[in-house]
Amino acid sequence: MKKIVIGTVLSTSLLLSACSIGTSVEQQLSDSLTKIYEEEQGYRDAQAKLAELEKKEQLTFNQTMELTQEQKEKVGAKVEEMKLSLTERLTLLKEENDSIKGAQESLSSLDKIVEEAKEDQIKSSVSELQATMDARYEAHDVVSDEYQKLTDLQSDLYEMLANEETQQEELQEHVTKVNVQNELVQSAINAFNDATKKINEQKESVYDSLQEEK
Repeated sequence: MKKIVIGTVLSTSLLLSACSIGTSVEQQLSDSLTKIYEEEQGYRDAQAKLAELEKKEQLTFNQTMELTQEQKEKVGAKVEEMKLSLTERLTLLKEENDSIKGAQESLSSLDKIVEEAKEDQIKSSVSELQATMDARYEAHDVVSDEYQKLTDLQSDLYEMLANEETQQEELQEHVTKVNVQNELVQSAINAFNDATKKINEQKESVYDSLQEEK
């Protein structure tokens, strides 16, 4: 049977470490970006735990698929183990979403920088950075939605594994659905990671502009 790909990692945290401080605008920007980075700590913590759970859950799934219908008790135990893992993953997903939401709300701190900046170029570059960061958080919403759909399908799959009346063909069809959804999750993750890279490039450009204005 084709193996289901359970695991996925919502990867690449935003690299927003403080840069060298010079002008007041630089100080404000560094403080704001540092605060946003700190708000994402919950996201990074959840990521690490999710990766560990997913790896273990995938292994349990593979082990379950090697069992026969006659080994009902072992199959049942494995299914319960995977259900528990899935529940823990959903809890981590919520923690991750809460962290991202908090970071997104902190973007408003960049408004003051835009208002107080004297140079139009600085105003424009900071505004663009803010818009790109907001787009990244929107991209994470897509990842979260697709991941939720994936866990729903996985939950159904586990129920099917525990049901003795489930036919092999039905199981295979559902495995295919899970794998298709997993591809959608991976696509959303790639978009999120691309947005993160774009932010880091823009961040460096903003600081370069500030240095030129000195």
